[in-house]
Amino acid sequence: MNPKEIWTLTADLCEYATGVVTPENAAFFERIAEELPLTLHRYPSGQMYNGWTVPQSWHVTQAAIYKDGEQIFDGTVHPLGVAAYSRSFEGEMDLASLKQHLVTHPQIPEAYVYHCMWQYRPWDVDWAMSMPYQQYEQLTPGQYRVELITVYEPGEMLVATCDHQGATDQTLVFNAHTCHPKMANDDFAGVAVLIRLFQWLQTQETYYSYRLVLGPEHLGTVFYLKDQSSDELARLVSGAFAEMPGTKGAVKIASTFLGNQPIDRAFHNAARHETQSYERVPWRQGAGNDETVWEAPGYEVPFVEVSRCEDLLAPFREYHTSLDTAELMQEDQLGEFYQVFESVVRILENDARLYRYFDGLICLSNPAYDLYMERPDPAVVKDLDADSEKWGYLLDNIFRYMDGSMTVLDIAEKHDLSFHAVHAYISKFRDKGLIDMEFAPLSRPLITQKRGELNVFNG
Repeated sequence: MNPKEIWTLTADLCEYATGVVTPENAAFFERIAEELPLTLHRYPSGQMYNGWTVPQSWHVTQAAIYKDGEQIFDGTVHPLGVAAYSRSFEGEMDLASLKQHLVTHPQIPEAYVYHCMWQYRPWDVDWAMSMPYQQYEQLTPGQYRVELITVYEPGEMLVATCDHQGATDQTLVFNAHTCHPKMANDDFAGVAVLIRLFQWLQTQETYYSYRLVLGPEHLGTVFYLKDQSSDELARLVSGAFAEMPGTKGAVKIASTFLGNQPIDRAFHNAARHETQSYERVPWRQGAGNDETVWEAPGYEVPFVEVSRCEDLLAPFREYHTSLDTAELMQEDQLGEFYQVFESVVRILENDARLYRYFDGLICLSNPAYDLYMERPDPAVVKDLDADSEKWGYLLDNIFRYMDGSMTVLDIAEKHDLSFHAVHAYISKFRDKGLIDMEFAPLSRPLITQKRGELNVFNG
């Protein structure tokens, strides 16, 4: 995948001032539909589930602050200029009172800040405007007049899905959110990475089916999963959330709730061997997103979260501000992030158990087999790779792995080697007629049942 193609799509998506329920969402998904066939799921305003509410469609028609009859601030010049879902307000107040309704960021003085709390807590709704700190610090004592007009009307929350059908209905889910207006790293770049991944998947014949889910953070996934049947939920074997792929920082893999699931291990192997640097952190210690919804009771889809979050409370400098633009994205970082996801697909599609057709020790250096991997020898000068001793130790053990007890991923992890390199090497044993490689499919963990229902294994 050419990273430029991910960057270009990210820039295109950043043209849209999306939200949970806003007028531009429809055009946003029409743009994505130019890349992939989509199914749109619609959830009307006012629908409720577990305390979550689909909000009304909301937009701003006027957002001005005046002093001494002169307009000093226009909140409509940027989509972040008014806190999302602010109510209307018209009136006068002194500076101290005004500042209680202004959102700013002293460390990034030129930025508008994204205030999004009220779209999740409509019972707390008030009003606020986001003012760059360089303008905020110029405010002087006196009387100010505020004219803020916002419009609420019935609408629909949109969630888009795209399916790639494999040989089985067992489905891997990839998810990103779409509700941060004009913001690149969080998360239109994540959306773009997954779109390019599914375009690649369309060219592949796969064992698993794959589903792309794009929608508003938390709310979109809450209502999407609410409508899935028990049979459909049982087919969702694992998944991953993608966000913040384009800035500096290591690829960070936050584990599933249970940890050490095949999806965890596949991402760790891919990131370990195909990135400049990576970190593995516990559940919810990355950026934190919709993995909590996918892993919620009654669903329990093993879900990792993949990001470049630099710190739990400060994911990247421009986070949730107007400076999160496509120009911030680094193409090589986008490309590396994409490669991790493609690598994970190839790992899960090719993992296999080994079964031997021979007894005894094979002389791997014999030309009839030509399977020996050279290792360091003090008596012989050899031009070897840095990991040659790892390969040598693998050869010490490999014959005992050919009893069906270990998969290729198990072996690669145990010896700290790339799955793809180990798979390519072991495949040579199969080509020589020495072993059989039997595909090792994922199994779906137990879905627990609420009280009063029997536990049923949905695998």
